[in-house]
Amino acid sequence: MGIFILGSTVFMLAFTFFKISALKKTKKDQSWSKLTLVGLVDYLVLVIGTLGTGILFMTLYSMSH
Repeated sequence: MGIFILGSTVFMLAFTFFKISALKKTKKDQSWSKLTLVGLVDYLVLVIGTLGTGILFMTLYSMSH
């Protein structure tokens, strides 16, 4: 269980730092609604990728034992 908590913590920190660096590179005239939509899409893609990778890892792990 601890590895899942550690993985989710690392994921949230990486996502937060990723969004902070992306906000620093955006133009000042962009709307907050557009930035929020981009952030939501990024979040969903990362969550789906993380879950997919976790499922793949656990499947391969259980097949090897």
